[in-house]
Amino acid sequence: MVAMLSQRLTVTAAIEKLGADDPNLVTCDLANNAVLQLKTTEYVPKLAEALMANTKCRELILSGCGIDDASCEHLSKVIAHNSTLTSLNLEGNRCGNDGATELAKALATNRALIILNLLNQKCSRFGDSTLAAFTEAFDTNITLLKIVWRLESRQSFRLNKMLVRNNEIDRRIANRKDYSDLLPKGVSLIDAALVQPRSEASSGAPPALLSHNSGCRLRNAPPPPSSAPDAAQAPTAKSGWAPTAKSVVAPLAAPCKDAPPPNPAALAASRLRSTDSASSIGGRAAAAAATWPPPKPPSPRQPSPSMTPVPAQPPAPNRPVAPPASAQPP
Repeated sequence: MVAMLSQRLTVTAAIEKLGADDPNLVTCDLANNAVLQLKTTEYVPKLAEALMANTKCRELILSGCGIDDASCEHLSKVIAHNSTLTSLNLEGNRCGNDGATELAKALATNRALIILNLLNQKCSRFGDSTLAAFTEAFDTNITLLKIVWRLESRQSFRLNKMLVRNNEIDRRIANRKDYSDLLPKGVSLIDAALVQPRSEASSGAPPALLSHNSGCRLRNAPPPPSSAPDAAQAPTAKSGWAPTAKSVVAPLAAPCKDAPPPNPAALAASRLRSTDSASSIGGRAAAAAATWPPPKPPSPRQPSPSMTPVPAQPPAPNRPVAPPASAQPP
């Protein structure tokens, strides 16, 4: 199996490998290349010519390389003729509305590109003219799934609707379901030769490249060894592996040497209290169960109409107390 490698090469080496259709060059990364920034008009046409006949490169990264509208015209030819490239990164360049329109015209006949990155373009903003060009391209394009950019238009919901349609088509292709009802008028189904590369590009890494650290495990593969010393593995008929836990019995604590011996009389009294407490609790529970539901409390006694309340007597006034005879003056 050919390894999918991302190589940082010089512009000249990248053009040579792309022209030779090198199977090891799956991702061509020329981000922030100083030579390409200085000689954009010289190397971009050569790079585009090498990519037009390439069948191995799936991702082209040209972020921060000084790509302008004239360079976008050359790259649009790659999009129109190349059937392998699935991702094009043009972030941080100088693409304007004219360059984006050229790319949109090429996308009308493209059946391979999935992701297009046009974010952070210097000294330019994409407006209604760019939106109209991409909307027209989506009348026949059913494969582009994501556009990374900043679009200043109130009609952007029209483009989002078409992107949702393409993603639904891609989902049905992955699930091997019919998607003919989603196709625009006059658009045919995707060729079987292009379905497999699209599935690998949209799903990311193949299952053979997944590791235990990522939280995924290959089917029918043994689980990683456990770090616990008491863990054991026992084979089963279904999967071949099953964890088996060991029961651990804690030893009884040894009596303290300095503790006094237990008093037999105190132990007997404690057991008797426990028995009496359990019996009393059980008796109360049995009595509560026998009298359930509890009886209704008696209603308060109502006074008879013939009975009239007796008014309370006011307290007697305080009268002066006469002094004793011995205390009276002669």
